[in-house]
Amino acid sequence: MPFDPTTLASDIARSGPPLFYPDPPAPVTFNFDQNLPDEATFPLDEIVALHQEVVRRDGGRALEYISFGWDPDRESILYLSTYIELVLGNTELRQEVARWLGSRQGAAGLEADGVILTSGSVGAVGLGVNAYVEPGDAVFVEANTFPYALRYIDMRGGAVHPVALDDDGMDVDDLERAIVEAKAAGQRPKMVYIIATFQMPTGACTSLERRRRLLELADEHDLIVLEDNVYGDLRYSGDPIPTLLSLDRAGRVLQAHSFSKVVMPGLRLGWMAGTPAAIAPLAAVRQDLGVSQWTSRAMTLYLQRGRLDAHIEEVKDHYRSKRDLVADLLREHCEPYVSFRVPDGGYFMWVNLADGVDWEKAQTYAMENGVAFRPGERFMGPDRKETGKGHFRLAFSHPKEEELTRGIVALGDAIRRAAG
Repeated sequence: MPFDPTTLASDIARSGPPLFYPDPPAPVTFNFDQNLPDEATFPLDEIVALHQEVVRRDGGRALEYISFGWDPDRESILYLSTYIELVLGNTELRQEVARWLGSRQGAAGLEADGVILTSGSVGAVGLGVNAYVEPGDAVFVEANTFPYALRYIDMRGGAVHPVALDDDGMDVDDLERAIVEAKAAGQRPKMVYIIATFQMPTGACTSLERRRRLLELADEHDLIVLEDNVYGDLRYSGDPIPTLLSLDRAGRVLQAHSFSKVVMPGLRLGWMAGTPAAIAPLAAVRQDLGVSQWTSRAMTLYLQRGRLDAHIEEVKDHYRSKRDLVADLLREHCEPYVSFRVPDGGYFMWVNLADGVDWEKAQTYAMENGVAFRPGERFMGPDRKETGKGHFRLAFSHPKEEELTRGIVALGDAIRRAAG
């Protein structure tokens, strides 16, 4: 009798398939689904050169698990008194990240032990949830949000409470209502997970007034706040809003960030930042022996030489041009059958179909035309899929401008057909 491994799988493994999205039924010509940086912006030569420089300078020590020193007189390795880099990551890069966050965000008092290096920001979010959420804890999220965060919370047995979202970001009055409701249900309010700046998938920014009130509520109800700031540096218009990390005075905010969206995703190098006391629980649950020392040393040089800030300024012009092009194309080829708000930053637009446009037909016709986008249902919890219908995320960051132009013409044709 053939063995069925699923009969021995854990409850987590049985709770659902891997969180990836199924292949479309038709070949994709115009991919507005993947929320990726444009490879034309990748500083390939520079990153390759930095990796080579690190190996020439450090030799095999660049490829160890941790940063051993070197005694040139004895020509021998200096062994460290601690193996903390196995959980927190390369000390020099953590120092540089803390300095960079302090300079760019005005986040005062950050230090190396208040930064843990991770496999992208998604790794940081996963560690944060595992470190703080216990079965039955209430976790408050924006009404539509990052699916991986929802999956992490579900795997920990947390109770997800969606909070209303509008053009000014998370509705803190609704957050307060949800906290009271969770307490009445016998749940312990534990965490707020929020993408406060260029919220994914809507592109909204939580206002300064709401950010301050959110932190007040965190103090009142003893909450940890996990701020996902992976898009926060990609602002093309409008005035910057202080991050929750920079506004925090109580040490309740953890901020996830990454090189993935602003440099290149294949580096797989991100971090979580906060106070050392807030980071310590993440270190306690970590078991993967950390991130690449080689890449960490290369990115240390990248930061030390001021290249990250310079690169961000370079790519913002590139993405601003794409955003404006897509807004013009949507107006020309898809109105009056869609509505959308032009975001001040990020990689995507949240598009709403008008009443009278058949959602299922719109998706079918778009796929037939070779157009892929991310349906709104994908950003909702499992019991709220219906609320996502008629909305979709259109990612403009990765395709070339010619692909954007031809693709939105094809999208407009599909939507008009679905409108009857």
